[in-house]
Amino acid sequence: MSERIYSETFEPGTIIVKIGDPGDYAYIVQKGKVEVSVPSRNGKKVLAELGQGEIFGEMAIIDSSPRSATVTAIETTEVIIIELSKHMKILAYNNPIMDLVLRVVLSRLRKTSQQVTGRLAPNLGENNALKKIRSAAIKKIKYEKQMREGLELGEFEVHYQPIISLARREISGFEALLRWKNRQRMVPPDKFIPFAEETGLIIEQGRFALRKAMSDHRKFCNLAKNEQLFMSVNLSGKQVSSNQEVETIKKIINSGEIKPQQLKLEVTETLMLENFDQSKKVLNNLRNLGATIAIDDFGTGYSSLSYLHQLPLDTLKIDRAFINKIEKNKKSLQIVEAIMNLSNTLDINVVAEGIETQKQMGILTNLGCDFCQGFHISKPLTSIQTLDFIKNFN
Repeated sequence: MSERIYSETFEPGTIIVKIGDPGDYAYIVQKGKVEVSVPSRNGKKVLAELGQGEIFGEMAIIDSSPRSATVTAIETTEVIIIELSKHMKILAYNNPIMDLVLRVVLSRLRKTSQQVTGRLAPNLGENNALKKIRSAAIKKIKYEKQMREGLELGEFEVHYQPIISLARREISGFEALLRWKNRQRMVPPDKFIPFAEETGLIIEQGRFALRKAMSDHRKFCNLAKNEQLFMSVNLSGKQVSSNQEVETIKKIINSGEIKPQQLKLEVTETLMLENFDQSKKVLNNLRNLGATIAIDDFGTGYSSLSYLHQLPLDTLKIDRAFINKIEKNKKSLQIVEAIMNLSNTLDINVVAEGIETQKQMGILTNLGCDFCQGFHISKPLTSIQTLDFIKNFN
């Protein structure tokens, strides 16, 4: 079983876990009720009945030995199944799933200590805290489950924001942006993308976005009759940090419907600086395929200038935080101007993000900025809307 969280429904009398099964998973009762039992001379001895919100199988966290009890559904029961090995990688109390499991383990060890010794072990205050943490953990587990189902059901989409040449005032490319329509409701990217990073789902989402963007870009180029249009696709920290995933990305690029030279791969400045050596290796690897490399949100990280000349960069994307102040804030204007001068020295082109007014476009044109994108030009569009944008662009 791959590392994931999912749910299963069991009819009354169905054995969910039996004695001797591998202890690889923990379970949370989402609906229904189960009994925990062991064999006895009279058939079986029921140790406990567990209902909604209760967890079982949690002892696998400290001991991978086979199960020591059987768990059977008393009524129609839905359980959320968690692969503990996944969450053991982040054994910290800021992870509500691990916090929940650890507290349940400690609580039950405490009760066992009382039964065996007759003395009460120190109270860790788990009763009230456990309710809050259980609620947070179950909410998080359900959200991950929804996201996985969304991938399977085709709820994720790729939208495209046009990128314009400031000198020629024509379409030069697009940025691919992942969107999630969950049950006909758009989920804000700043909500689901950090969560996808945390759970590792960003790997699957990133592959999907790359394949879809390359496929749609073939249509855009055909309609525009322009093979020079580029497609910008974001790479996540999880993708860049995994050598195996980088190999997968290379295969996707090589098998895509556009040339690697039409692809611009974006990484954030923060990501680059967190693991510079790995980032440098990966970016060189991808650059050798023919893809171009962009640093996104430039100016928001640290020690930017000391790293620029060491990386195979083609593009800097100036963060919108600087752009939206250039009309009124002299310092922001000076920062943008300094970035422009630096990029000219290093022979790197510049994309200004977050353009909202014609005046901003004028200032950036005068500064020699190469490209811009933002709501003043267009919001992110579906693939069909992008085709209409190309047809009607003036």
